[in-house]
Formats: sequence, structure tokens, C-alpha cells
Amino acid sequence: MIFSRRQFLAQLAAAPVSAAIGSDLCASARNSNDSLTEVCVVAWNESKSPARTVDLWMARCGSIDVARLSDVLGRFVVWDEVTSERTEGQSIDKIKSAISHYFDVRIGDDESNLATLVGEFEDVPEALGSALARFRSRQPFSAGSTAIIDLSSCGVTRLQWRDLMPCIKQAYGKVVGIDYTDAHLSDADPAYYDAPYSTSQESWRTLTACDFWAIASDSSLSHQPNLCFEARAALSTEALNELAQQIALSPDVEAGFLQATQKHFLGYGSGLENFRS
Repeated sequence: MIFSRRQFLAQLAAAPVSAAIGSDLCASARNSNDSLTEVCVVAWNESKSPARTVDLWMARCGSIDVARLSDVLGRFVVWDEVTSERTEGQSIDKIKSAISHYFDVRIGDDESNLATLVGEFEDVPEALGSALARFRSRQPFSAGSTAIIDLSSCGVTRLQWRDLMPCIKQAYGKVVGIDYTDAHLSDADPAYYDAPYSTSQESWRTLTACDFWAIASDSSLSHQPNLCFEARAALSTEALNELAQQIALSPDVEAGFLQATQKHFLGYGSGLENFRS
């Protein structure tokens, strides 16, 4: 069986994270005769500054060191889960607690910075669109507002970043997608990872659907071919922080994007155009 990076990361990261939010729920869902359902919770932090223009979007499993993130970045967390219909309320409560604990996103008592969807993920765009309209009522839209999506992060269901992309694009002036290429995965199955920069075709299509994209590797971050997880997380977060800082300080998004990506990324571009390869 061929595993995409999304599947690989989900299998790698889901076990300890799921245990942290309650492995008893996962076990009861697997072992009971109850129907299973998919849950998606999106939460975001409130702005610390009226001038905030850059938000980071990330899924539940990823390699960003949240504790090292710059205050320049707002945070959107997309947490998807498979649970029993009988325990979905309990699962949602545990997901909200996990988002607060692991991502430092505090959910208000009125849950105005939260969107929850249970059931068919085909309804996600409508639900997310309503949530982002609520977000924009507090954080007015501007042409300079930017969403940076950590495309290397993933969940554990069939929900994909490309499903959320149309709604995110409507809420921001520009969308920047960042991804990571791993030589070990591409060497293991070169026929699957046959897109540019040793990515899969699916990853490449999602990346180039963004207004701007950048892809990093161990060697682009450190000039070392094999980083340990902790070093990769620290260096990835440092590169992300610099990208956000440059975008926030520059007169336009493209200028800030180019200033930051030339230093830390293997390749970068605008849509299907390569600035560097």
C-alpha cells in the first residue's frame, strides 16, 4: 500500500495525541456497535493587536513548535477526529481542551472563536465560511491580510487542505502555503513522489493553488541532510516566524515573501510559477 505524507504523519502523530485527549474514547468507538462519525473543530485566537495581518493555519498533527511561534502570528487550528456518535459531545469537549492546551488557543465562554462540524465533511465549506465571517466581523478584511497554511500538517480523516482553501482565500487578501519535502519518503517510492521537489502530485496541486508557496527541506534549513525531529521543528518554526515578520513589515505581501523565502526554503513561487528551483 502507498502512503502519502498526510497518511504517514497521521499514523505517526495521531497515537500520542489521541492518547492525550482520551484513548478511552477511541477504544470505545472502535469496540462498540455505535456508528462512527467525523468531527471537525476549528478554533482561533483573538488578535493581540488591531493591526494583525498574518494568521497561521495548522492541523492537529505537524512539526511546528507552537511554543516558539512569534506573536506576530494569529493562530487557526483545524482538528478533525473520528468518534462514536454516542460519545461525540464528550469527544468535542476533549478536542477543545486539547486545542487550548497544545496550541495555546483559548476558547471563549461564548465560543465565538470556535466552529464545530459533525457529520458530512461536504458541509465544511459552508460551516467554515460562516465562522470566518464571524471572525472578520471582529478582524476586518484588508488586502494585506495573509493566511500562512502549514500544508505539511494534517489530521486523521479524509478532510484535506484543498477542501478548506476556497473559504480561506475568500477571507484573506493572500494565501501562502508552506510544505516540507523529505528525501526518505521520496526515495522509498519515487513513482508516487514524482512531482517537483519530490512531492506527490496531490501535495503539489494543493501547494500551487495558493497565491504564494514555499517548500523547505532539512538541507535548506540547516545544510544537513538528516535532522532529528526536535531540530527540524525548531528550524521550521524559525523560518516560519521570519516569513511572518517579513510579510507583516513589508509594503506588500510578495516583497515580504521573497525576502524571507530566499534564505530558508528549497523552492518558492507564485501559483504555478517558480521564482527559484
